[in-house]
Amino acid sequence: MPDYDILIRGGRVIDPATGTDGALDVAVKGDRIAAVQAGIPPRQAAKVVDASGKLVTPGLIDLHAHVWWGGTDLSLMPDDIGGPFGVTTIVDTGSAGASTFPGFRRFIIEQAKTRVIPFLHISSIGLAGGGVGECRNIEHVDVQQCVRAVQAHRDLIGGIKVRANTVAVGANGVTPVYLARDAADAVGLPLIVDLAYPPPSLEQILPVMRPGDIATHMYKGYHGGLVLHGGKVRPSAVEARERGVLFDLGHGAGSFSFAVAEAAFAQGFRPDTISTDLHTGSLPVGDIDMPSCMSKMLLLGTDLVDVIRKSTAASAKALRREDELGSLAAGRVADVAVLELREGEWTLTDRNRGARIARQRFFAHFTVCRGVVTYER
Repeated sequence: MPDYDILIRGGRVIDPATGTDGALDVAVKGDRIAAVQAGIPPRQAAKVVDASGKLVTPGLIDLHAHVWWGGTDLSLMPDDIGGPFGVTTIVDTGSAGASTFPGFRRFIIEQAKTRVIPFLHISSIGLAGGGVGECRNIEHVDVQQCVRAVQAHRDLIGGIKVRANTVAVGANGVTPVYLARDAADAVGLPLIVDLAYPPPSLEQILPVMRPGDIATHMYKGYHGGLVLHGGKVRPSAVEARERGVLFDLGHGAGSFSFAVAEAAFAQGFRPDTISTDLHTGSLPVGDIDMPSCMSKMLLLGTDLVDVIRKSTAASAKALRREDELGSLAAGRVADVAVLELREGEWTLTDRNRGARIARQRFFAHFTVCRGVVTYER
């Protein structure tokens, strides 16, 4: 009987969590990483994957997507945007609220091969879809109902979500953000906030956020966003980062501008984590999946190892699950991505009709989630 179920051999193993970067083999037994070392004999494994010329990394963590398929018209199926893109963990950011979460758990999360970590929306109805502002009716924003739902599903829920934009909150302004803050504090979990069209303004939103909270859509191109008209990063954002607020890419269908990103990069204001905000409106665009978002950050000047870190270990830490996820260390859960970094020429786009030419681009080749193969090219 073979010693290992899967052996990934001959690749460049990059595991920022452990500082590993070298030509090594990765062996999987059951749902665990069994060994990371050079020269593991192929005869010891039931399945051997040739990773020559490829990168072997911890499974990618997409910190922002929507996968409550059937519960909101924005959502996709998790396995459709998981394995085929090297993703082993998807953070669903607020598709479900307290009133809709039980169905999300039973019919999506518990059925998916890809791990789903949900952030519960402060609005009891979650993302209603159809252009409905889920926090416009303040009666939907019930802190105690949200807290009870988290307590009932504490094994799954990773945080609290609120959209802080004029469509979502209407005349309620920054009030839903304060209520989401109350819920997050009550359950001791991080808060993730969508930054978009004011009101409320960033100067109203960011002071409510605390160390470890996550501000997403950081490079969205809009009046009142991260970068002022003169090209300078907004002081309130700099101050928030200094306090420990994390800034996430959250690319999405309308939340990434190369011009904004380039101005911010020039001032050292780079993302703490890389994520897609994949949903029904963004998937058809074609260059918003995790490998594509990683390719854009590489194009902008992020070091290769740092791109991997911001897609694995940094996201695991943001989720407060760095002891469980985001590493290939022996004994950890067997979440593995084999990626190709191809040389060529690709036109990568933003959501403001901007485009840049990339000479390198990531593609998923092979994915293992919890010891199970979820994608093989």
